[in-house]
Amino acid sequence: MPNLKVFDMSGKEVDTISLNENYFGIVSRKDIVSEAVLNELNNERRGTVKVKTRGEVSGGGKKPWNQKGTGRARQGSTRAIQWRHGGVAHGPKQRKYGYAMPEKVKKLAYCSVLSEKIKENAVIIISEIKYEKPKTKDFAATLNNLKVSGAKTLVISDKKDDVLKKSAANLANAKLIYLNNINCHDLLNYEKLVFTKDAIINLEKRLEK
Repeated sequence: MPNLKVFDMSGKEVDTISLNENYFGIVSRKDIVSEAVLNELNNERRGTVKVKTRGEVSGGGKKPWNQKGTGRARQGSTRAIQWRHGGVAHGPKQRKYGYAMPEKVKKLAYCSVLSEKIKENAVIIISEIKYEKPKTKDFAATLNNLKVSGAKTLVISDKKDDVLKKSAANLANAKLIYLNNINCHDLLNYEKLVFTKDAIINLEKRLEK
């Protein structure tokens, strides 16, 4: 059973927390993690490529000339694909690239990443992070006290806090996310993970469901 130290904002050890080894002590499934990251990136992808068909371009309501008697090829609309300013045949359309993954697979991916991070001593638990005023200097000092200031650090908080969000906004090597937005891509992309105590407890509860 993984036992992690809990620190306060000054970097002093104030408590310990025991995590369920069924979620935070498993053998990593790299294939599942890879699939989860690909799914997350596809869900973020925007299918904005779009062309207009002959039914969507403006104009062309009138038949350009009579069906017979002109010696020309018959035409029904000046917005057919062979005309200038006409529509496009078989062009790209807006689409969604994402797909739904089973919840069990998602949870297994989270457990795999977090278990590996814990083995690497890359997970730090902090009792809470709270400031009276938004100051980047204070947030940087907290990370320095936790001895993670030199590494790419992802901070995961359970409660939305505008003061904390503004304090963390201007640090290049640090990012704040809330537990509702946790994802495998961010967990892998950052060297150090700083969880608030409430965040790691609530994450374990979600994994148990």
